[in-house]
Amino acid sequence: MHLSARSTRRAGYAALPLAVLLSGVVVATTSYAAFSDTTQNANNNWTSGKVAISDDDADQALFDVAGLMPGDADENCITVTADTSGPSTVRLYTTATDDQDQLGTALKMKVERGTLSGSDCSSFTPAGAADFDDTLAGLANHSSYDTGLGDWTADGTGSTTYRISYELDRNADNTVQEAAVSTTFVWEAQND
Repeated sequence: MHLSARSTRRAGYAALPLAVLLSGVVVATTSYAAFSDTTQNANNNWTSGKVAISDDDADQALFDVAGLMPGDADENCITVTADTSGPSTVRLYTTATDDQDQLGTALKMKVERGTLSGSDCSSFTPAGAADFDDTLAGLANHSSYDTGLGDWTADGTGSTTYRISYELDRNADNTVQEAAVSTTFVWEAQND
């Protein structure tokens, strides 16, 4: 049987919608025929830790001394407490040192770490060798965390006591008469 050109065109036009319809059915059937599954890990949260440090100075200077004479000496203790979420290193350094008269070169300083068995500095027991034993001028060279002294490792909440002592050199000469020097002791903790 022979089809006319007109019949062939009609058949072609009729086949096109049928082909589109059939391809949609195949795609839809394929889309819904695949296996699938999921898993999840919910409630992810992050909180940051802390590095906190305090002391028991009650906002009072450890030393406020006037009228020093050669050989005069004294000591005071301060307890420093660290409260950290992980291992941290505590160091001592000085800031705001003002020594225009060079009294710091004649003022011997000693810094020790240890414990108190009583309520005052007379019950101090050193933990080892002194962290510093020189002059206040030398101590002033330790003026940042990078050059700080002590390297006390704190992990969690813990305390240590520092005994700081001074003595005006017995051989101090007239160049340090009526001289003045001041400094600020700083304890800084940084996480490791």
